[in-house]
Amino acid sequence: MTTATVKSELLALEQERRRALVEEDYSRVAELFADDLVYVHTTGLVQDKADYLEYAKSAVEYLDIERGELLIRFYGDHLAVMTGTQCNTLHKRGGDQSIRGEGFATQVWSLGAEGWQISSFHGTRAPN
Repeated sequence: MTTATVKSELLALEQERRRALVEEDYSRVAELFADDLVYVHTTGLVQDKADYLEYAKSAVEYLDIERGELLIRFYGDHLAVMTGTQCNTLHKRGGDQSIRGEGFATQVWSLGAEGWQISSFHGTRAPN
């Protein structure tokens, strides 16, 4: 596959991650994250895959996830780093007020037996 083809595939998978979180398709979210996931929230909370999935199901509801232009860099044939701005609109489950969080996200995508998956996700808040 060409680099352009793989970039298109990764961008489509990132779009799928966003859709799955907003639509609460947690089986698809689970497929997109590697079993050894390290997820770092903008608050500094660090979770593994099971903890992140439980958090997404029980603590917050994603209303929208917007991404700006994404830069993808490759390191060999099985590792890609995707970086770019991100804005999450969500609300805490049981709450009625939405929260908008703008920041920057770094995702490490690895290619394995399950295809491309996110093995690391790190969000940073935008300065006020």
